[in-house]
Amino acid sequence: MKAFIIDPFRETITMIDYSGDWHDIKTHIECSMFTVVRVDEGDIFLDDEGLYSKGSEQMFFLHKDYPSPLAGYGLVLDTDEEGEAIEASTSIEELSKSITWLGGPYEAMAYAKKHNL
Repeated sequence: MKAFIIDPFRETITMIDYSGDWHDIKTHIECSMFTVVRVDEGDIFLDDEGLYSKGSEQMFFLHKDYPSPLAGYGLVLDTDEEGEAIEASTSIEELSKSITWLGGPYEAMAYAKKHNL
């Protein structure tokens, strides 16, 4: 099923084929446990420990519908009525319009401080 990887390290968004197996989410975003944030384009699965992992080498991005910087890779999917992950319905063009690349931890902290987060 269609999904998108948001890669703040390379500042790219790539369409991928997601298997539908929740274990593969951890592989795609390189983590041991994940969390989800809801945005207009669907759900972004993120490393639940993203603020603690990779230290000064972590990279961040913003989504226009979420107030705080997001750490590390993001996997974009939709969810059905039962909360199961399903194919992303957005386009890569629409998703790209919603993303701002922040850079590393110092840039993310400066953004958070400027916006009182």
